[in-house]
Amino acid sequence: MVETQNLSKTADEFGISQPAVTKQIQTLEDMYGVLLLERSGRKLKTTEAGQTLYCYAREIIKTVEKTGKAMEKVSESQKGKLALGASTIPGQYILPYLVKTFKDKYPDISISMEISDTEKIFSRVAERELDVGVVGGWFNNRKVEGFQWLEDELVLIVPEKHEFAGLSEIDIQKAVNEKWIFREKGSGTRRAAEDLMAAYGIKKEDLNVYMETGSTEAVLATVEAGMGVSIVSSWAIKEAESYRKIRSIKISHPAATRFIYVIYPRQKKQRKSVITFLNFLRQNGKERDSHE
Repeated sequence: MVETQNLSKTADEFGISQPAVTKQIQTLEDMYGVLLLERSGRKLKTTEAGQTLYCYAREIIKTVEKTGKAMEKVSESQKGKLALGASTIPGQYILPYLVKTFKDKYPDISISMEISDTEKIFSRVAERELDVGVVGGWFNNRKVEGFQWLEDELVLIVPEKHEFAGLSEIDIQKAVNEKWIFREKGSGTRRAAEDLMAAYGIKKEDLNVYMETGSTEAVLATVEAGMGVSIVSSWAIKEAESYRKIRSIKISHPAATRFIYVIYPRQKKQRKSVITFLNFLRQNGKERDSHE
């Protein structure tokens, strides 16, 4: 109206009737209690109040447009937050390097990472307290979706002077009478070790469980101290074997192979930052598979 100075032209421009334009103007005048337009011959001109409202209205429109562009930029540049959870093995031995690579590529995505046992991470993902979880075992939960990510191998670890230390491969049946060190219940590694024992037909009561510990590092230290043997992820022993007085031995059973899973809440929509990280993990998993 201010630019056309004509009711009919304004109505045509917006595809509405002239009375509808008049009604909108009257509504604004009633709202602010001032006259916004006045006639000057055949043309309509703004009053001082009308000109002031026009100027502020243009600023509002500009702000709305800037907001839209800013939101598009945020979406395109993948800004945002990501709450990541991981069980011990992926959290301590795999993800730190990958998170750095991801952050180098997407520096505007803020990441927090919680490390706990597999069962707790599953629970927190199910309750949407975490956006993504990376765990060493799978629990059936209708609130959680996920996919197999990396393959992992369970190995037997013994003190470096143990009678098994020189072996390259072992049948777990030969170690049944050893003192055993296990992770605590809820751990993905503990569950995988129990599944492996079950595959051999070995029951927990058949074993001398000497100690249970709350972390893989504690398991490594306990075995190094000569207190027993244990089953751990090959990821945990890759570097540790070079500086700890322990030896790892391949287990001769298909059940010694397990998967590390990526999990996330079952929901219709995910934030851009979550989608970007999940795609990053998928791609990384494919690249590792192709190199092996």
